[in-house]
Amino acid sequence: MVPKIPCFEDVLVDNNPMRFITFFFLFLMAGCASNPWAYNSAPGSGAVGAEAVQKPVVYIETFTVGSGVEQMWSGVGPEMQKAFTRALLKTGKFEVATSLQQAEQSFASFSVAAEVTDFMHTSEAPESVRRLSWFTEANDAIVALDLTTTDLNTGRVVYSDQLVATVAAGDAETDQYGTLEFGSYLFWSTPLGEASTNVIDNAVLQLASLRGSTPGVVEITSFEVGSREVSLSGGDLLDDGGIYYVGSMDRTSGQFASLDDDLGRPLRLRVEHHFFGGSTGWLLSVPAEYENITGSTLSKSPLPTQLSSE
Repeated sequence: MVPKIPCFEDVLVDNNPMRFITFFFLFLMAGCASNPWAYNSAPGSGAVGAEAVQKPVVYIETFTVGSGVEQMWSGVGPEMQKAFTRALLKTGKFEVATSLQQAEQSFASFSVAAEVTDFMHTSEAPESVRRLSWFTEANDAIVALDLTTTDLNTGRVVYSDQLVATVAAGDAETDQYGTLEFGSYLFWSTPLGEASTNVIDNAVLQLASLRGSTPGVVEITSFEVGSREVSLSGGDLLDDGGIYYVGSMDRTSGQFASLDDDLGRPLRLRVEHHFFGGSTGWLLSVPAEYENITGSTLSKSPLPTQLSSE
């Protein structure tokens, strides 16, 4: 006799609470997977995140496409850039400039350059680089983005990495795209669409981690002469134990310059996160008497000295 598998209605009328809890837990676990009755949304869909008080301006350069990307996906660069820009804006933490002139006028903090290096199914890759899956070769959708971020105040590269995402693509003989183009609504539900979403989300996450080190975002809110301890607004955006340069912005030019310590060197501080929340800054040297510490800001990269910025 075949045992009866309880359905949802059976569980509802069952007087055994543990059975109901177990079934409900399994139902939630199943709900964590992709919903087979709905389509995936594009990156950056939905409501805007919590608006930040200080928003660094990011200049997004034109995304390029590597020579290894198939011609049928020639439009992947502009569409990937569009999706990345939308996702970045939806965080509520950045303003975006899409032209160099706009970036210069708005005193952009970062520039982002990206190249789509991989955009394919691994079944199309050379046999030597295909991975195995149980007793056969895996067929994965793979998307890779080479991302470089430059601090425009110092000209230094502050982030550089190749971000990669893979999604199981099923039968290599099945056409999963038809006439779909990159960026169309239904494309995001395909294996390459899901992998693209994962890469874009990761890229936005990496860029968001740089926000705290952008001059103008975190400020020193209080300082007492004779003390090395300062209070910070938004200090939780900074790395615990991180060393940052202290500077101020010229209201006319919009450029940041370092503050001096009593020996004429760039003033720096160390960040300390507290167990119950909040962060404190500790100055690593004594500020020069002529410097106004309260209201100054922090930068991970060295800032131009006051003499060089004049």
